[in-house]
Amino acid sequence: GGRQRLDSPRTSNAATALLERMYTCSPLGTLSYACDYGRSIMDSPRQRDTRSANPGKDKQVSGTNSNGSGSSRERDREKARGVQAKDGDEQGRPPRPHSKREDGEGTQGVELEIDAETLKEQGRRRDEQAKRERQMAEAESSRRKAEDQVELDEDRRAWAEEQAWLKSIDQPPAWHRRLWRTLVWGREGEPEAPPRRFLFACDLGDPISCVQLGPGGACMAGSVQGRIWLLAGKGGGAVASAVPEPGVKNAPPPPRADLLAGWSDEGARGLYLDDECGYATFTESCRGWKRARPHAQTGNVRFRDLERKNTQVVKHVLQRGSWVCVLFPLSTTLVNVARRELIQRQFKLFDFGSSTDVAPCDFDGEHLLLVDRSRVGSSPAFYLVYLEANEQVELDDMPDAPWISLVKLWGPDCILGAVGRMLHIYDFKKKQLRHSLRGHHAEILAVDARHHDTIASLSSDGVIKLWSGTTGACLRTLCVPGANFFLSYPYCLCMQENRIAISCDEGVYMVELELLTDVV
Repeated sequence: GGRQRLDSPRTSNAATALLERMYTCSPLGTLSYACDYGRSIMDSPRQRDTRSANPGKDKQVSGTNSNGSGSSRERDREKARGVQAKDGDEQGRPPRPHSKREDGEGTQGVELEIDAETLKEQGRRRDEQAKRERQMAEAESSRRKAEDQVELDEDRRAWAEEQAWLKSIDQPPAWHRRLWRTLVWGREGEPEAPPRRFLFACDLGDPISCVQLGPGGACMAGSVQGRIWLLAGKGGGAVASAVPEPGVKNAPPPPRADLLAGWSDEGARGLYLDDECGYATFTESCRGWKRARPHAQTGNVRFRDLERKNTQVVKHVLQRGSWVCVLFPLSTTLVNVARRELIQRQFKLFDFGSSTDVAPCDFDGEHLLLVDRSRVGSSPAFYLVYLEANEQVELDDMPDAPWISLVKLWGPDCILGAVGRMLHIYDFKKKQLRHSLRGHHAEILAVDARHHDTIASLSSDGVIKLWSGTTGACLRTLCVPGANFFLSYPYCLCMQENRIAISCDEGVYMVELELLTDVV
């Protein structure tokens, strides 16, 4: 039996030499143990690796234990691990084919076959991943094209409605209006009527409270009941007010205005626009939105929460650019809405008296202009407050102070006061009148004094005049047809570069001026 098992192809040369010696010098029980032990050595992974690495060493024999007491333990261990103790022919299965590892030819060929299969599988997975990514990119591109087409259709619809509205109001005036214009403008000539757009429509009882122009021709407006509109274009930086040139086929329409905020208890007090965002200041908070559609909200700041121990109620809110002046009864806070900066000032509105008699008129970032109407039987008193030093100066020699209807700060040392059809430029440092601007034929309703050299004024007949603050000369005279001012709202005027936005009873108009090289 031992000799027959020696002929098995699974028995190695080392195990054969060991069995020959054990058969000649050991009893029959030791021979059975030797056969079992040699077979276990043959099937171990370590022995197979040794044979593959040293195929020529046939006579090397591993050390064995001739004690027959371990035979039963080895058999139990082999059965527990499921090791085959007999040849394939005895189990009724075909014998296992010889591999290169058993024949002693090394593992290099097998490893190359495994590496080739692995690389092939990895390449297949990469191709599938790339295919999925292409499909996702194509689906995203199709979705964006569909959204752009929807936006383009909405812009065309809004542009058609705007053109229909402008066409309906561009009717020739009645004969008495033509006669009046001839008598009034006979010597000066008709005012300019530049191209205009009707941007935002307000409702009766909810007039426009503030208007702001921004970079790229963007425009923003707010109403008394808290509604906010924005005209900024798809990318937020495109020229939002660009009008398609006549005669150009398939020209894309200008972008439409979007409603950012609906009705609320807080009215809009101020606006600010930069290259990326638009900010709206309300009575007790400030909110921001992205200029790019879909106009995601960027944050909300509540003025009462700026200080932990502040329990006061906000009395007044004024804004110039990105700086907001929040007036509490016993403190004053300056907030930069774009950079989220906070500066505390020592000025107290309570020191001037009741809030029903004292009210702020304008704020330019450093100064605060107040009017006190508590003096019975006398003209109102105007005060200029230096917020950083907390100093107050009374302006007791303002020209036509009892009849001033509108006051604005202009430059570092001047105040603009509108009196009927006339606009005064008063230097409060030198305490003298610089210029009196005359030329309007109706009452002045709004003034824009944010430019360092040019002043813009709007009268109730829809005429806009641009003045040189240095010389006092009228630079240009414009007219906005269709704008009405019958409801006596506090109307707004904003000028930036060659664009001017005004508020009226219908909503907001914006005109675009042609740049003039020589102005007399």
